[in-house]
Parts: sequence; structure tokens; C-alpha cells
Amino acid sequence: MPADLQITPERIAAIYDCLRAFPPFCRWRLPPSDEIEIRIGVQEDAFAHYHRERGEHAFEVSMLLVRDFDTLVQTVAHEMIHLHQARAGTETKAEHNREWHRLAAIVCRRFGWTTEGF
Repeated sequence: MPADLQITPERIAAIYDCLRAFPPFCRWRLPPSDEIEIRIGVQEDAFAHYHRERGEHAFEVSMLLVRDFDTLVQTVAHEMIHLHQARAGTETKAEHNREWHRLAAIVCRRFGWTTEGF
């Protein structure tokens, strides 16, 4: 396992903005990182959580579970799909609905990732 990744909101924002420049994200008109609340958490149940607070979009990435750079990039991409769905109004009560899985397959194919565990 690599040394402590030293995840910060600023580093997560940089990854988010980088991914935002690539398809399919660049076609989704996602907001820039400075319009998203990005926090570091210690949750043990998920790599990250996307949620809305007072109408604002927010990501919280677990420093306990995200321990390497590849996982961090994939985690941010995963949460960007949730953000896109929230903005497009395609969310459902199921956290990962059919639309989410379709978008995840597109993202994974584009970046050479497997959908298992994504």
C-alpha cells in the first residue's frame, strides 16, 4: 500500500476539474469544482458519498478507505455520475439505478476501468 495519499479538498477538486475536461463528463455541463462542497470524511461504509445540502452539491471522500491515487480518481468519477443524475433529475430511490449503471459503463469504458467495484 502506498504511503499516506494526503487527500485534501483542493486535490480532489483538481481531479474533478481534470475529469470534467474529458468525455463523457465534458458533455454533461457539470459545475466547476468551486461550486461543489468537497470534504474529507472518515466513513467506513463507502469510499465517498454525494449529497445535496441546502440545494448545494457536496462530495465527502473517506480518507480511511481511499488509500491510493487510482481509487481516488475512480471515486471522484463515481460521484460525478451521481452529481450528473441529480442535476438531470434521473435519480431514484435506488442509489445505483439502471441509468447510473449505464453511465458508469460508459465512463469505465472511456477510462479503461472495470465496472466491478466502480
